[in-house]
Amino acid sequence: MKKISFFSFFCLLALTQTFSQPQQNGRVYKVALFVPSGAELLDFAGPGEAFTQANGFEVYLVSLSEEPIRSQGFMTITPNYSYKNCPKPDIILIPGGGTGRIINEPEAIQWVKEHYENGGTVLTVCTGASVAAKAGLLEGKKATTYHTAFDYVQGYCSDCELLKGVRYVDNGLIITTAGISAGIDGALHLISRIKGQDIAEEAARNMEYDKWAPGEGYMNYENEFVSYLKKYGPVKAREEYGPALTDAQTLFFAGELKNLAAELAAAGQMEKAIEALEFCTEYYPGEVIIYNQLREVYAQMGRPVPPTPEDFMEKALQGQLEEAMALYEKAKTRFPGWVFFEESRMNWTGYQLLGQGKTEAAIQAFRINVDAYPQSFNVYDSLAEAYLRDEQSDLARKYYQKSLELNPDNENARKMLAKIEER
Repeated sequence: MKKISFFSFFCLLALTQTFSQPQQNGRVYKVALFVPSGAELLDFAGPGEAFTQANGFEVYLVSLSEEPIRSQGFMTITPNYSYKNCPKPDIILIPGGGTGRIINEPEAIQWVKEHYENGGTVLTVCTGASVAAKAGLLEGKKATTYHTAFDYVQGYCSDCELLKGVRYVDNGLIITTAGISAGIDGALHLISRIKGQDIAEEAARNMEYDKWAPGEGYMNYENEFVSYLKKYGPVKAREEYGPALTDAQTLFFAGELKNLAAELAAAGQMEKAIEALEFCTEYYPGEVIIYNQLREVYAQMGRPVPPTPEDFMEKALQGQLEEAMALYEKAKTRFPGWVFFEESRMNWTGYQLLGQGKTEAAIQAFRINVDAYPQSFNVYDSLAEAYLRDEQSDLARKYYQKSLELNPDNENARKMLAKIEER
């Protein structure tokens, strides 16, 4: 086994510390905050905070150009992208303030319209509803906006009904919210639909935002597939929707089925709750949040349940890596296909052990993660880093190469391999 000197190792390790970051579990939704100069700060910062507090969302700031914008007359902000070159979003959030700048740019309006027509979600805050109206997204729908801006927004749509006294109005792919802080409520509501009520509630707790009352919104939308599944069950749903289920993620969000399962469980219909969650796992593979809820329902039914993520983490952090590995292997046998923990949590555990100087234990933690997430380039990068800490350059090389195979854009692995070869 080729080893490198301590000094060389230290220099190499320093290069890796900023790269091997935990990856999110399950599907990640891209959220573009479409912010013109003059936008109300809390209109986009509040919802942006909510999305970043909930795992499964990637948030970035988009404007009409990449030039700095001003908010509230005192804050200068540099967008990550213009709307013309940003990553394709799943959700576009449009705040109030400065909306005339977007309305007067036809290409920007077309960008919002095409996003919506192609199945993307639009969330507006305050007078951001005027942009949605200008794009034709509110025609024939109910909506809401800032309490003094009803006439302004109404002027951009010929057939929309604006509701007063509600925090948000949900029409499915277009959600409008009232003024300023109501954008947080709308974002939490959308998080609930996408990832589940429990995830939205956790995000609200993390923000110490105790003002959210989900019932204050107006639902002008019902997911037809979820309603059919609730009424007839998974077997008939498969028969009815057939080929459409090949693209099931366009029919329903994981959160919608999780919320349905919670509703069924609360009504004492445990078997139906289990059916809904098990159905969901087929179409949202790797979503540990589904399995966490499924574990709770199993427990309520008195069924055997797999260990919790905390069970694995605690054993690992206590240095009981052999016990953690044995627990993991036994769980795999008894619960095949189950997702036991988030990649990010085991990755975090490995780095905690590295920070404590427990290199061998960290290696074992990362190896468990590799077994659980064999298609993630990040887990191999982390394992290689641990072997580098242990001065095992041959194994570090092997796993950096594997990481690079899975993600040719992993520049960290490329640089580290070059440095190892130089030694």
